Amino acid sequence: MKKPNFQVWLQQKVSDEPEVILAGKLEYLRLYLTDAMREIRNKAGLTQAQLAQKLGVKQAAVSKLESALKEHELESVLHYLHALGADLLVAVKQGDDLYQASDNEGVLLVDVPDVVFQKALAANMSVREYVRVAVEKFSVEDDGLRTALVKLLESDDSVAVKVRERLGSRTIEEVAVELEKCLSLSEEEDRIFAVKNVLAANVSCGESNRGNSSDEIDEIELLDLAEELLEKLVEVFGKSN
Repeated sequence: MKKPNFQVWLQQKVSDEPEVILAGKLEYLRLYLTDAMREIRNKAGLTQAQLAQKLGVKQAAVSKLESALKEHELESVLHYLHALGADLLVAVKQGDDLYQASDNEGVLLVDVPDVVFQKALAANMSVREYVRVAVEKFSVEDDGLRTALVKLLESDDSVAVKVRERLGSRTIEEVAVELEKCLSLSEEEDRIFAVKNVLAANVSCGESNRGNSSDEIDEIELLDLAEELLEKLVEVFGKSN
């Protein structure tokens, strides 16, 4: 079923008055909400009369809920959707902040820029499909890098052996997570000092603490090991510093 696109009509500027703009936003919400409600009911194979019987109300009540021209109580909409096994996902946005107001168990609402729509269109996908594929691809790459880091640190390589001697109570997996963050830094010098801090159990990649070590010899050894490790990572992952 091809969904109607009300956006061009609704986004036409008709007034600068806040009340008129608000009325337009409300109309937008009603149109898309009621369209979704009707589509869900149709997919369930129910007529308005059958759904009304299921809800224990008259058919006129269902017809009113599915009309974009009528007022809608939130409780009634939720009851309607629940009867069809559907949920209403709601979020509130103010500036750069997004607050999810509905139950977020198993699903999170996020806002993406308009450019994502264009990219999805070019890929012949819906925005939802595009985002899911992008997240899946990112996750696979992310897991692949971390797995490779763990494999390297567990190996008999001389650099890996020296790194393991610096682990203390930390696991290889924990150190791999921190090293992964360090590799995302754009400047080579920042990467070196970030890795040095991880090796020194300073954990936070964002800090450098350059020249503050009380043990200058150990500081030099840590920096040398950090450079060796980064060179090894470049060799293994084919990254270019």
